[in-house]
Order: sequence, then structure tokens, then C-alpha cells
Amino acid sequence: MPTIGVGEPDAPMPSALGTMNGTWRLDKLRGKPSMRGYLETMGVPELAIEAHEKGEEDHETIHTIEFSDSHFKIKKQSRVTDMGLDLKLGEECLANLPGDRVKTTIATTENPGQQVKIVSRMPTMNGMANVVDTKTLQREGNLLVLVQTLTIKNELSGKEHTTTRYFVPHEGALIPLAATAKGSVGKK
Repeated sequence: MPTIGVGEPDAPMPSALGTMNGTWRLDKLRGKPSMRGYLETMGVPELAIEAHEKGEEDHETIHTIEFSDSHFKIKKQSRVTDMGLDLKLGEECLANLPGDRVKTTIATTENPGQQVKIVSRMPTMNGMANVVDTKTLQREGNLLVLVQTLTIKNELSGKEHTTTRYFVPHEGALIPLAATAKGSVGKK
């Protein structure tokens, strides 16, 4: 392994890229950030999909990430979502859902702080689905960009959809969560 100018031989090279730790805002102008295809694959009704699209169009989607060598933690906030996920890397997590349903999730990384792959198997409105959510940090000139590639496949129908979304560093204060977001009702 190469040595660094000063310091111990065989020390790891510091990353010029940085980490995805911090707060990220969905870049609505880049790519096709709509979750329509993902939601359709889940069997979500059209009216709910339209409400989701309107919510993301009118309000910011924010992801706050804490990433270490052993854990990946994310808080997702938008007009329609208020949820958190805290995963120990390499360990399967089971979540009990209403109706005696179970969601399994495992997060792995080949490059802590810069890339994570979250694989889930969960019940949807039209059967079980496998979801692969990959987040990768990349530099574009002077800007760090968090690229999310979200692939869902319905086990029963075989229908599959991939959505790619781009997040940029969020600057400024976070705005209060809309009262319509899941999980926010009654919170102060």
C-alpha cells in the first residue's frame, strides 16, 4: 500500500471524495426523480401516487445520513415521508408490519461513507417485492452528489422498475415537517 507524505507507512489513503454524512436535498431538476414507477410496481392506487408526486413537487425531500464503518443511519423527510432507518452493516434486520407481515433489510458496503447497498424484501399491495437501494457518493466538479438507484421487483408478476434520484448537499435551516407526512401527526 502506498505511503502518505507524512505519517505511518501502509496507512490508508485519505479520501478526497469525503463522506455522505450530512443532510441532502433531492435535486428535482436532474433526471426523473418521480417515484411513480416504483409505487406502481408496489400496487399503490393512482390517487395515492398523484398525491405523492404533488407532495414531492411542492415540498423538499431531505435525507439526513450518519455513516460509520459499522452502521448506516438515515432519516427521510418530505411531505409524504417521515421515517428513519438504523442498520448495522452486514446484519439482517426484521421489522414487524401490521397484519403479521415482516420486512427484512440488510445493508452492506464496499466503501464505508461513500457507498451503501440496502436490500429489502417486503410485502406490498400486490405481493412480495425485492428492493435494492444503492446510494453512491460522487464528485461533479466542486459539487458532491449523492446518487440513489432504487430498483424494485415484484416477485409474483416479475414487474421491475428502476428509479435514479440525485441529492445535493442541503444548505440552510430545515423547514418544519408538513403535518401530512406519515408519522408526523401529533408530534411537536
